[in-house]
Amino acid sequence: MLKDLLQLEIIMVLLALTGVWLRRRGIITDQGRDCLTDVLMTVILPCNIFLSFKTDADMETLRSFLVTIVISVLVMLFTAVLGKAMYGRKEDHQQKVFRYGLINSNVLFIGLPIIQSLLGDAGVLQQTMYMIFVRVFCWSYGLSLYTGVKSDWKASAKRLMTNACMIAAALGLVMMLTGFRLPVFLDRTLGYASNCMMLISMLLIGVVLSEMDVRQLLRKDVWGFTAVRLLVIPAVVLLGCKLFRVPYIVTATCTLLSGMPAASLTAVLAARYHGDSELGALLVTVSTILSAMTIPIWFIILQ
Repeated sequence: MLKDLLQLEIIMVLLALTGVWLRRRGIITDQGRDCLTDVLMTVILPCNIFLSFKTDADMETLRSFLVTIVISVLVMLFTAVLGKAMYGRKEDHQQKVFRYGLINSNVLFIGLPIIQSLLGDAGVLQQTMYMIFVRVFCWSYGLSLYTGVKSDWKASAKRLMTNACMIAAALGLVMMLTGFRLPVFLDRTLGYASNCMMLISMLLIGVVLSEMDVRQLLRKDVWGFTAVRLLVIPAVVLLGCKLFRVPYIVTATCTLLSGMPAASLTAVLAARYHGDSELGALLVTVSTILSAMTIPIWFIILQ
């Protein structure tokens, strides 16, 4: 398993470096980056999620879904309180960047390929459940950190339910519960689209890394944030799961997802809403680079 994990890390690094090269050569432009993101979010990811439900349902699986959702709620509340305690006294334009970076980890571009490779479809199923509350929380409370506007949970829930990924999850759940299976040609079509997940997601990560400012990489507050994001939060999740004897697949999925680097939206929203955009880019870059070391460590611990 360790050999497989090392090979996965090498593959991801090579794909990310390809993204860096394409960005610096001007082959992936700003418009190209946005286009790849849209394709990933509206086609590739929904196909991946839908196909992960291609399994038989049983009560044990359904119970594990509920446990995963409860854990995701607790993780979001914990990171929100932790962010307020750690960064509440910083200047507003920096405070909101740090706090948002703590609640929203990169469970999509980095998390999904890793969960798919290490835990298979069972892990992807748990990740889909984990993301239900996380998406609502990040687009309500998380967005309010940047805008200063009170969270609109109804609007966030509506946005969530009309999201292509959530529609795919709902259809996949119906397929799992009813035992219905797609015709072979449709199943293969979705499979071909789903197989692009690793390539596109890591190219986009490479685009983010290509824009880092090397001179700022040694900032103490950035490294402190990274330690909390990659080490403290997943440690708390793992200890809680062990304490309550949560099943392995749920424990592994939730621990790995909670230990992902800051989401790229941390920098995007900072630029959009007049936060410290350079700080946001640093949080994303440093935590992404160091996650290449911490994620294998957590997986080894989970074994």
